Amino acid sequence: MTEKRQNLRDSLSAREKAAITRDLFERYRNGETTPEENAIIESLEEELIPEREFEITDSLMKELDRDTKDFIFKETGVMVGDNSPVNISKKYILSPAFIGSIAGILLLIIGLFFVYQKRTHQESLPPDLTNAPISRQYISKKDIENITLPDGSQVSLNSGTTLSLRKGNMDVTREIWLEEGEVFFNIKKDETKPFMVHLREGVTVQVLGTSFTIQSYKELPFQEISVVSGKVKVETSGGEVLELLPDQKATYLESEKTLTRSNENSALKSAWRTGTIVLENASVDELCFRVRQFYGKVLIFEHQPETMSVNISFDRNTSTEEISTEIAVLYGLSYRITNNQIIFSPKDL
Repeated sequence: MTEKRQNLRDSLSAREKAAITRDLFERYRNGETTPEENAIIESLEEELIPEREFEITDSLMKELDRDTKDFIFKETGVMVGDNSPVNISKKYILSPAFIGSIAGILLLIIGLFFVYQKRTHQESLPPDLTNAPISRQYISKKDIENITLPDGSQVSLNSGTTLSLRKGNMDVTREIWLEEGEVFFNIKKDETKPFMVHLREGVTVQVLGTSFTIQSYKELPFQEISVVSGKVKVETSGGEVLELLPDQKATYLESEKTLTRSNENSALKSAWRTGTIVLENASVDELCFRVRQFYGKVLIFEHQPETMSVNISFDRNTSTEEISTEIAVLYGLSYRITNNQIIFSPKDL
């Protein structure tokens, strides 16, 4: 069997050998080679590229150029370059066999280099912490909580918020998981470690150093990211990407899995940090959620108006009666308050 293989190799032309080499490394780059082929290629890699850390520099290119010229001289007896002892005044036509040999060697070197680069890139990627155990949690139940993350970033948590750190992060990467709630981030700038927030539905928010608000309550059918300063990149699990500038927001509708961008006053959006809620063109769902969050009462609309875009603001000093009266006046309704409900109905009923 060994003799047959040797005879087969000897019968191949240099061009055929080059073609086989090209095919071998193409399959190797695509992960299609067998374990035996991998072992052969990796043994060649150890011989041809003994250094595990290198980069393409002028000196390396000069060395490769020098080695190539030495190879040509060895094969043809012709010196190539400024220091050639022979003044070459005519063109030399290389044989197809010699061209095939050169092609095979170049393909070998180039193939190994790209395989090495691909492997190095994969090794340098930050670890995937999605399934890593939780190492620390920040939970704000009723009051607003202000915390400092391990990297020095300042964070404010609205009530009903849970933030999680995973084991291993904040060391080689800055990632945090917003399980639910509303958070104002003031991120400490670090160009070597972008800051990333993971949200529900595979939505991610990435920044270097900026301030922004994320609203991501499970009771609401959307998630919003509003930028106060700097620039923010929002990406969905489907690969849709938006870049946001100050006073822009991204809204992700979970039912439609769509990401849209719009303008808004981001300072007003984050006013909840001082105990003020500002709703602009908000839905009834968000109004109901905010009233329950502030007052612990459920809003009920009997015969709710077909179009109801909510524009209203209130704070911790606004009483239940005051907010109920304002809603009733805005939409031509009457109301009554029970122990745990505010019920609105048309005035003529």
